[in-house]
Amino acid sequence: MAKLANYFISGVWKDNNDNIMYVLLHTVNDDNSFQDGVKTAESTAINLLKQRNTIKTITWGYPEWQIGATVTYVNNNNREYLKTVANTTQKDNLDNAINMKSIRH
Repeated sequence: MAKLANYFISGVWKDNNDNIMYVLLHTVNDDNSFQDGVKTAESTAINLLKQRNTIKTITWGYPEWQIGATVTYVNNNNREYLKTVANTTQKDNLDNAINMKSIRH
């Protein structure tokens, strides 16, 4: 099986305006297993995409993780946002990721 992505995102931390500030980013191994997530700035994830890395979302679907959508980014008024769907929404839209706001890390 080919490697699904370089990284997975399983959670997000948002500010009071519903903008993503951080993501829970997992490095994907060659066998598609993945490492523990690390709280990572949204801008760092965007830079990884600019370096031609692939990022996908993952969600917990008991009894295992489910691979989600491919993550991209857009630039709107000099602000870059992570996105999973190529649509006209000009804001963060990783809505299926776990909201990590209550978890302090």
